[in-house]
Amino acid sequence: MKKLKTLLTTTFKGFSSQKFNPRRYLEMADVELEHDRDGVHYRLAERADIVALLAIERDVYDGDIPWTFSHFEHEIVKNNDAFFIVAEISERVVGFIGTRINHHGQDAHITNLAVFKAFQGQRIASTLIEQLVVLMGALGKHEMTLEVRRDNTKAQGLYRRQGFATDKLLPHYYEDGGDAIWMVKNLQNEN
Repeated sequence: MKKLKTLLTTTFKGFSSQKFNPRRYLEMADVELEHDRDGVHYRLAERADIVALLAIERDVYDGDIPWTFSHFEHEIVKNNDAFFIVAEISERVVGFIGTRINHHGQDAHITNLAVFKAFQGQRIASTLIEQLVVLMGALGKHEMTLEVRRDNTKAQGLYRRQGFATDKLLPHYYEDGGDAIWMVKNLQNEN
């Protein structure tokens, strides 16, 4: 993580984080979000990646797709306060993480995270979270939040290993009546 932190910190010199707009990065020479780690390439998602994101959801959620094409399109193309990072192996998208900046630009919320089942256990999800934590810390965000199903103990363990702590229970949060757990990570010491 130190190597990633150094890479991202050095690429953000002189960068103002007051008005966050990730789509600007696609045209900014002084900000580099792409990097390779252990044979996996990480980069900012584009509209063309949405079909792959839907396929990952279908695989991870056993045929369900919690987010539709238009949900992803809104966050990747239209919402200036949201973006996704994808993980690629041999130019095939195998995982993703989404985030949205909120509370007047002070905090970041992880909207979703998924990795094809066949590629789980290779630290791809951990690296996606680490990359996002470093990026948000470098941009001066105060904290990161997320919600996770109460019965998804595997995901909760992943988030706890990344420094997230349980904040509160959200009863009947999901459409099927399932409870969620709200988790928070303080970013004040991440820079």
